[in-house]
Amino acid sequence: MKKIVLATIILAVFVTACTKQEEPSKPLAPANVITGRLGTPEDLKVTPQEIADAKEKIGKSMVGVLPCTMTTEYHFALGNSTRKALSDFGFQVQLVDPETKPERQISALENFSAAGAKAIVVCVLDPKVLRSAMEEAANRGIYMVQVAGRESVVNGVGISIDDADLGRAAGEYAAGLINTEMDGKAEVAILDYPDLPNCVIRADSIEQALKELAPRAKIVGRYLGAWQENGLKSMENALQAHPGINVVVSINDAGAYGAMQALENAKKDPARTIIVGIDAEKKALELIKQGGMYRGTVYTQPTETGWLAAEAVVKLLAGSPVPKEIKVPVRVITREELKGK
Repeated sequence: MKKIVLATIILAVFVTACTKQEEPSKPLAPANVITGRLGTPEDLKVTPQEIADAKEKIGKSMVGVLPCTMTTEYHFALGNSTRKALSDFGFQVQLVDPETKPERQISALENFSAAGAKAIVVCVLDPKVLRSAMEEAANRGIYMVQVAGRESVVNGVGISIDDADLGRAAGEYAAGLINTEMDGKAEVAILDYPDLPNCVIRADSIEQALKELAPRAKIVGRYLGAWQENGLKSMENALQAHPGINVVVSINDAGAYGAMQALENAKKDPARTIIVGIDAEKKALELIKQGGMYRGTVYTQPTETGWLAAEAVVKLLAGSPVPKEIKVPVRVITREELKGK
């Protein structure tokens, strides 16, 4: 019996000694980021060598993609283009839709970390709520690429259009139309979404631009938007209190659709009513082209931003220097531009 036990022990030791133990993956070096200047999309151009280095560094690990939601056209385009670009570079990708719930983003960040992600692309819903989870992931050596806001990024790169620029562009365009077509006088409703800080920044900038550039226009209030049903209900209520509303500037296109429906139901003259949105959704572009009250929308470049985020992942994994903050430019799409195509 003793001989059998001894033989079993010897065999176990032999098997253990001959079995190759998997070495834990080495933590990545801290992000090689440049501070002190605001970067541009040109700073994220990747080379074939950087792609090869990044693929070698990531090995069999994956990249996590965490959008704000996948239910709006903008966020779907952003999340989907990020996933596609990362896949095209040869990376394994996992995407989780948090459905605009910050607590789900926290869980997803924790799960990505536990699954061994080397990088995470995240659209931050609320910087204050996600700060701790992002720092924890960064402390594990995970590179972070943040879209939709740049200020709270840790161990990585922040890429976004400034929400202040988006709101400013929408407000400036609306103010110009008010001045040229309404002799500077109008009753303006702003569609806001107070639950998301970046939407508040947009609305603040819209209001500031209108007050500055169309001072004789009256801003009757800020109303809940962001979704078509919100825009419809808010505008119905606003028109009861302010039936003279003839201009709506929205923090996005989706809310503006509902406002437009309410204005049409109220028999507002399309030739004397102005709607300006943000996001340049396909539906908005069609409405603008038709020549009704929907006059312009600010292009947010979601597909381009997704590709830039993927390129930032490559740069970080390759160890290449990259600006910590990358600014994406904005532009207004107008009826004149679309009819000229």
